[in-house]
Amino acid sequence: MATDAEIVEAAERLDAGDFLKLRTALDRVEERLWDRELGRVTARHRKEKLTDAKIDELVLRRRYRGRRS
Repeated sequence: MATDAEIVEAAERLDAGDFLKLRTALDRVEERLWDRELGRVTARHRKEKLTDAKIDELVLRRRYRGRRS
């Protein structure tokens, strides 16, 4: 697989129309990956019976610990 630098270099050589096609395709890939990750995390939270209230509590604890450091 090509390195990040090689991909960027190839993208820089594209004309505006082809770059737009690439950007659109990458946006679709990103959306699919996000949906997959969201589904995985949602399933884990449901399995662990994690509620919105519990998530809020965990966030507050993390923020409090961050201030103490």
